[in-house]
Amino acid sequence: MKENRRALRFLFTANAISGFAQGISMLAVPWYFARQGASGTFNLLYALVTFASLFWGMYAGALVDRFDRKRVFLVTNIVEGAILLGVAAYGFWNGSLPTAGIMLAFTTTVFGYGIHYPNLYAFAQEISRPEDYGRITSTIEIVGQATSVVSGALAALLIEGLPLNGQYQVLGTTVTLPFAVEAWPMHQIFLLDGLTYVVAVALIAAIRHTPVLLTQVELGTLWKRLRTGITYLREHRTIWVFGLFSFSVFVGLLVELNALMPMYIHNHLRAGAGAFGAAEVAYALGALSAGLFVRRVFLRQPPVRSIILLMLVAGLGFGGAAATRSVSLFLAFHLVLGFTNAGTRILRVSYLFTHVPNEVSGRVNSIFNVANVLLRTGFILLFTLPFFTRGANVVWGYAALGAFIVASALVLVVRYQELAAPPTPAPEQARA
Repeated sequence: MKENRRALRFLFTANAISGFAQGISMLAVPWYFARQGASGTFNLLYALVTFASLFWGMYAGALVDRFDRKRVFLVTNIVEGAILLGVAAYGFWNGSLPTAGIMLAFTTTVFGYGIHYPNLYAFAQEISRPEDYGRITSTIEIVGQATSVVSGALAALLIEGLPLNGQYQVLGTTVTLPFAVEAWPMHQIFLLDGLTYVVAVALIAAIRHTPVLLTQVELGTLWKRLRTGITYLREHRTIWVFGLFSFSVFVGLLVELNALMPMYIHNHLRAGAGAFGAAEVAYALGALSAGLFVRRVFLRQPPVRSIILLMLVAGLGFGGAAATRSVSLFLAFHLVLGFTNAGTRILRVSYLFTHVPNEVSGRVNSIFNVANVLLRTGFILLFTLPFFTRGANVVWGYAALGAFIVASALVLVVRYQELAAPPTPAPEQARA
């Protein structure tokens, strides 16, 4: 439908604008703590925030399936933007931000992710036809990662600044820039983040759409609605196994990005924010290439087989990072990590679009997110141990994540015949 194509363009644009500043904030906070020599403290706080988001994730899925998804986007963006702008205003008033203010902004973004992506995918599925699912999920990835390329490069400049005629590391290459960039304090970064929410709200408010799938909204208590999602997965155990283990690359990515990478660069590579930003750009370039090519490269392969292959490559990449000490190889690893994570996500979401009815997709995805949160919390708490913060011992964290991803891929190998079977016919949904 022409109207829905316009709605999807507005949705993708709003997602890109808010994701741009979110990417800068999510890079700035862990690097801030790393520079303060407080990575262990941040990892502990991050673990607590991640665990707290467990309960929010379950509730968020019920909200996505209960209320109009456009309205959910509007309300959540308004709330997140108000909090970020409030934190920024406090920083301007006092000249700096305390740790509590920085963590409040970080927590807001983490909790925002908990409802943003289940709602984004459910909304996209609602206004798309099945034959377009692969293209839609690829476009979401391309837009998101193209944004990350820019935000990752800009983040390094804003976090540390650049002296006049200074040198800047871009993907392992030293570039001399003829201008100066003053480092931004955290409250200025959060101000930029908050303002992008305002723009996103305006774009989302302008969306006009017609649902392709007319689904029946389940009423009743929160617990009753949550139980429906749990019951669905109990009756479709193959979907549960697939959703749980195919998320392993994403688990490894988030733990590596927020808990391990600052220590790896600072303690193991002895590099600065330039390498930090370059790694983010390399990851985004890999993810962007996945959005462009994954469906073409793996077009003739069953999606589950392709996901297993990408998981094995990612697991071996983590092992390579653990065994080497090179900025160039680390950037190559992030290129591979970007491709494999984005590739598995595109194929996984397309698989779930095909196999999971839209009326329960928010709750099903939230349950997968809860399992994801539990796994991330466990790894982050493990990596808060003093052993991992001493010297170059952070490489053992990379080895552990690589082993986890390879083991998850092997579980999917064992269950391959069930996973690759055609979806069980479900009651026909009405189409607009």
